[in-house]
Amino acid sequence: MSRRWFALLVVPVLFAAACSDDSSKSSSASTAGGAAEKQEFKVTISDAGCEPREIPAKAGPATFKVTNDGSAAVTEFEILDGTKILGEVENVIPGSERSFSLTLKPGSYVTYCPNAKVDKGVLQVADAPAAAAADSEASQAAVKKYRDYVKSEADQLVTAVTPFVAAVKAGDVEGAKNLFAKARQHYEAIEPIAESFGDLDPAIDIREPDVEKPEDFTGFHRIEKQLWADGNTSGMAPVADQLMADIARLRPKIDTVELEPSTIANGAVELLNEMSTSKITGEEDEFSHTDLSDFAANLVGSKAAFDSVKTLLDAKDAALSTQITQRFADVQTALDAFKGNDPTGNGYVLYTSLTPENTRQLSTVLDTLAEPLSLVAARLL
Repeated sequence: MSRRWFALLVVPVLFAAACSDDSSKSSSASTAGGAAEKQEFKVTISDAGCEPREIPAKAGPATFKVTNDGSAAVTEFEILDGTKILGEVENVIPGSERSFSLTLKPGSYVTYCPNAKVDKGVLQVADAPAAAAADSEASQAAVKKYRDYVKSEADQLVTAVTPFVAAVKAGDVEGAKNLFAKARQHYEAIEPIAESFGDLDPAIDIREPDVEKPEDFTGFHRIEKQLWADGNTSGMAPVADQLMADIARLRPKIDTVELEPSTIANGAVELLNEMSTSKITGEEDEFSHTDLSDFAANLVGSKAAFDSVKTLLDAKDAALSTQITQRFADVQTALDAFKGNDPTGNGYVLYTSLTPENTRQLSTVLDTLAEPLSLVAARLL
């Protein structure tokens, strides 16, 4: 399961930006549709909290440059609209900085630094009618291309999970094990926007360390634990039925998710960052160790997200587009080195067969791709 909780509903965009010490200083940016004010905010996270705790802003593009002032416990900064995360950065280690952007809409939002002494603040966004430009036909085509991809993957997910659920309910442990990785692939392919599915994402894909109560441990990984740790399917019929029902509920949500090219690119890079920092440890499939199958599906999904906006990027920065295309190929080549047979038949060796050097190399090549990919959203603004 992704831990980003990145609900793509208010057009987040990732890019680095130079910021002054004035947390609300703005600069002008011209667009084809006229002038728009591009605001840049400097945020510091520490054990004490997020500073500044009150951020006034105007509707339109806004960049948040987040610096960690030496805290090992506070490494995230989020902007929330109720329970939805509109944008965030994670893994901001002490002394480092990361940036993200939102096309803000008028309203009052919460800034959140998990684990800080004072963990919440306020982002107040005033109206600015000229802040946003209308979508171009090319942008709309890019969004449609990606949405159609996600719809297709969701449909295939239903098809793949159906026999897996049947095997679990029939008590066929080996059959369910053999279908586990295959059943998950289509969900992992849409993870760039998985957290926009609200409570369905944790219901389907939550990991045991992330649940507060045992009854909250549901979905793929609950069944995975039963199959591999306990070697049976005892008590899993209701869990399997709920997984099937949740996946059926997923498909209609895709039609309502608000997307634009920058959000699509941003989701892809956040997933790659997650792969290289947390998934690379083998935490995702801790019982079956079929993590490389998830990696392959994550890579396919991230590539599909990039491909949907590639035509737009070609027109703005052809060199960057070419570089990213090559970096995707490099990651695929690195991952292909671990293709092989394993007891589950998922097409890749089990994660437990990798050496520390193997995981370091995979992490490095993922970072090498994520770096230029993180520039795409900025180019598309």
